[in-house]
Amino acid sequence: MIDPKQPDYQNTPVSASRAKYGYAPANPEAAPCVSILTPYYNAGDHFEDTARSVLQQSMQAFEWIIVNDRSTDPESLRVLDRYRHVDPRIRIIDCEENGGPSRARNIGYAAARTPYIAQIDADDLLEPTAVEKWFWFLETHPEVGFVKGYSLGFDAEEYLWTNGFHCNERFLQDNPVQPNSMIRKQVHADAGGYDEANRAGLEDWDFWLRCATAGHWGTTIPEYLDWYRRRETHSDRWDNWDSGSRQKEFLKELQRLYPHLQGDGFPKIPVRYSEPYENVPVDLPCGNKLAKTKPRLLMLVPWMTMGGSDKFSLDLLERLTKRGWEVTIAATRDGDNGWHHEFAKHTPDVFIARNLVTKADYPRFLQYLIESRQVDAVLTTHSCLGYQLLPFLRSRCPDVAYLDYCHIEEADWKNGGYPRFGVGYQEVLDLNVVSSQHLKRWMVERGGDPERIEVCYTGVDPTVWKPDAKARESFRDKIGVGQDEVMVLFAGRLHSQKQPRVLARTIVALAERGLEFRAVIAGDGEERGAFDGIIAGTAAANRVLMLGAISQDDMKRAMPAADIFFLPSKWEGIALSLFEAMSCGVAFVGAAVGGQRELVDSSCGCLIERSDEDREVAEYTELLDKLIRDRAYRECLSRAGRDRAETFSLDAMAEQMIACIDHAKKLANDAPRMSISQGLGRETAVAAIESTRLEALADSLWSERHNVSGTTTVATSVSRSPSQWRVVKRVKRMIKKRLPKLR
Repeated sequence: MIDPKQPDYQNTPVSASRAKYGYAPANPEAAPCVSILTPYYNAGDHFEDTARSVLQQSMQAFEWIIVNDRSTDPESLRVLDRYRHVDPRIRIIDCEENGGPSRARNIGYAAARTPYIAQIDADDLLEPTAVEKWFWFLETHPEVGFVKGYSLGFDAEEYLWTNGFHCNERFLQDNPVQPNSMIRKQVHADAGGYDEANRAGLEDWDFWLRCATAGHWGTTIPEYLDWYRRRETHSDRWDNWDSGSRQKEFLKELQRLYPHLQGDGFPKIPVRYSEPYENVPVDLPCGNKLAKTKPRLLMLVPWMTMGGSDKFSLDLLERLTKRGWEVTIAATRDGDNGWHHEFAKHTPDVFIARNLVTKADYPRFLQYLIESRQVDAVLTTHSCLGYQLLPFLRSRCPDVAYLDYCHIEEADWKNGGYPRFGVGYQEVLDLNVVSSQHLKRWMVERGGDPERIEVCYTGVDPTVWKPDAKARESFRDKIGVGQDEVMVLFAGRLHSQKQPRVLARTIVALAERGLEFRAVIAGDGEERGAFDGIIAGTAAANRVLMLGAISQDDMKRAMPAADIFFLPSKWEGIALSLFEAMSCGVAFVGAAVGGQRELVDSSCGCLIERSDEDREVAEYTELLDKLIRDRAYRECLSRAGRDRAETFSLDAMAEQMIACIDHAKKLANDAPRMSISQGLGRETAVAAIESTRLEALADSLWSERHNVSGTTTVATSVSRSPSQWRVVKRVKRMIKKRLPKLR
């Protein structure tokens, strides 16, 4: 998975630096679920990389049909011969005469034994999960005829390409896709196949329009899934592809052949709406059982984005894979997945469920991952749906250990947040794991069984997060902070949890005292406006530097550049940023919430008890005043904080988590949880999916209420059926009538 912000075009799917997973079939003779089709003509050594990218697919239940279109180059023939008789899944069809790529593909379709055909040309590459993702998308979206992902151009030309079948209006002007995709075999038949009379290139462009004429169209998965090898020029091989007169003539011919597609003539893929208590399918479309040589874990996360709990998941993933584990990541919630590429650095087996399957298919997709990978344990960490689907998963996969990890209680969200789920679902979890003794006590007070709750502290890598004079100097120069200025750093979302009002008011109070310092704010969020409003027009206005959300690499430079780390949270588990600050030798001021006293005492940091806003501002101001004025005191806290943080290493965290997984497996064997019937498991899955539907609709209606009342808010994206839209309209009318009361 490439980082779209900093693409490395040398790090292809077959690069030695890529993370690996043991993708191999448990039974190479098993019936295939998909067919992979490659037309082959004098492909040369490039085919070796193509073959590696095919053979390392996460979908191993394939047949690979290679149609040798009468290659003439001796070296290309020798390369192809290496793949004869080495794998029962590979079939090479030798044509008696050269017929061109259209005929080669049609021959492959005729020979295919499955309903799904993944096309990959003989010099291109696939991401390891491409075929599996395409398969699941088509299997769960029967209204879609074909699918591809975003593409990358590489070799002679390098670029990111986010156009695809969702750009159907472009297809009568140019061809925004190339052949690497998955197509239903029936769609190919309905379209009459590829035009074998066209041997001059761009035959795939014509094929897509044939499909549209037959009433079929496709869509695009918003992930980079294939690599398209670019040549210096394509016209040396394909006359139609000259970017000149031949290509213009070809376009005119397409417009003549398919006039009915002009304007609004492309097939419309019907919108599918989630309905109340929607049926949850349980039959798996394929097995794809993978051979297993290492321990395996499935992690259910809400998303992959910048945040403390997500960083824990990322750190745990990195440490487990270094210790020989194979880990699958499944993101279960709609939202930002900007750290997708960070997770993919450590495992290729990463799935964003919303990109692949409908909500009703989430349960069986997770079941499929468990059974396909033969996982030893399922770890749910801050995934609401992960908890809600536990009864379903236990009913279908009873021989797996199930555990969770919770960082923090949240009194203002779902009556306690994820730990509340941990207590509520404890009877279908083999083990609860929490980040602090405080959180364990919180759960026990609410009915949790202490014998089934283990503490595993999060941690920090002191070799990465450390005092760094060069980083300090360069980062301060970059942002315009003087080398001798006292820098107070806040890093986190500007969200009510972090109390940005308290943060802003404290900075203003310090500035009004005439203290010399710079406040650097690394983060953004929904309360940015409120923060800015408090700072504006005060003595602090020229003391505050807003960086917005910054990358993890920049944070590694920002933290050692600071003198004081200030985090006035309303609640925390033990803030990961606190570990990082202390490890970098930065004095800390923050709230005595959650388990923070288990890391910080008076020798290595300053904590205050929660109270009202005015009192907290006053106490924080006094503590920060002392630290800004007293360099020796700052340095004393810094040294002690570094020593303390080193005892909470990521290696220790990983070893403890492995011990917790082993404990969960032992409990599952020695003291198993209740048996859940498959019927009951399915009904709980129906209720779980209905819960997500109603929550999305409620969020949307809340946004509508604010919009109607004139309050600016960020609307939640939700797909509504016509009947749901009628509900929204009725609610809007009610809101308008009662507007004074609501205000």
